[in-house]
Amino acid sequence: MIRRGSVFLMIALGFTLVIWGCQFSNSEEENTTAVRKVVAQIPTVKVTIVNRADISVPILSTGTVLPDHESKIGPKISGTVEAVYVEEGDQVVERQTLAQLDQKDLLITERQCQAAVKVAETQLQEAELKAKNLRKERERLANLLQKKGISQQKYDEIDTAYSMAVTGLEVIRAQIVSTKENLAMARQKLRDTKAVAPFSGLIVKRFINKGEYVTTMPPAPLFYIVNIDKVKTEVGLSEVHLSQVTIGDPVDIIVDAYPGNTFRGRVSTINPMVDPISRAFTLKVEIPNKDHRVKPGMFARAKIYPEIHRGALVVPFKSVINRGGSTHVYVLDGDTVRLRKVTPGITNEREIEVIDGLTEGEVVAVEGHYGMADRTKVRALRD
Repeated sequence: MIRRGSVFLMIALGFTLVIWGCQFSNSEEENTTAVRKVVAQIPTVKVTIVNRADISVPILSTGTVLPDHESKIGPKISGTVEAVYVEEGDQVVERQTLAQLDQKDLLITERQCQAAVKVAETQLQEAELKAKNLRKERERLANLLQKKGISQQKYDEIDTAYSMAVTGLEVIRAQIVSTKENLAMARQKLRDTKAVAPFSGLIVKRFINKGEYVTTMPPAPLFYIVNIDKVKTEVGLSEVHLSQVTIGDPVDIIVDAYPGNTFRGRVSTINPMVDPISRAFTLKVEIPNKDHRVKPGMFARAKIYPEIHRGALVVPFKSVINRGGSTHVYVLDGDTVRLRKVTPGITNEREIEVIDGLTEGEVVAVEGHYGMADRTKVRALRD
């Protein structure tokens, strides 16, 4: 009986422990769930540090990309194309020969001019010798005339002959100048038979073939050459923005061929006359293009930055909210955020300048703060 009582007591004690353990376990789970609910009720906001940066409000416009230099090369003289040395797409350097016209007739003219120069120079040598001899004879007879050794008539004859010889010398010298000019013109025409590149660039169009006859009247283009080491974009600027833009202002250019890429340029020219139809002024934007990625004819979207506030205090645009007609931000203070009124400056699509109300290094909320009450306890995630 005693043993049976002991067994029964042990079994009862075991059931009691099991029931107590289950109750304890359920209580612990309930407490953990409660803590999680409390944590889950604390909102999470993404925050960022207030810092200084340059900020500007861009003026948007569109335009077309143009080469920095372009030229249609025409012949300087008429003639038959003897050779063409370049093709479309070739890179050429300044003064490089692109094509050659026939030179046969001009070479004959050059030789004729050279011969005329030699003949005139020979005639000059003979005339100079003759004038020299006549001068000596004139001096001799002048001495005899003083001594009454000859008549005045005899002296006058030699004096006249000497004067004519001197005049003949001047005529021959003038002939030499003329023949040398003719020779220089013949040689210049020979040089003009070569079509050369006026500047370094790319051949984008060839208009001629070997054997064709080209003329200067009417002009017959031989090649179209462009230089795109730099390119320029012509964009329109409305009257209301004219006073804001100056030469040298930075410009960001985006072309459809390179999505996500921005090409930085500067305003190089402002046309002072407004277009009577569009009521816009034309700006030229110069863009470095050493790798030739930007091509003439591309459609360009431009962002002109006329006024840059250097070292301004800026925050992300999405961090500010408007309440009661005023601009506010949420500033992180420990584990809470506090609503603070700020004075905004200029703004673009990404950032806003803060003139007053914040200091550099403070932390503001950028996401998760909309509709939040002042002094709300939060969990902060760094942006």
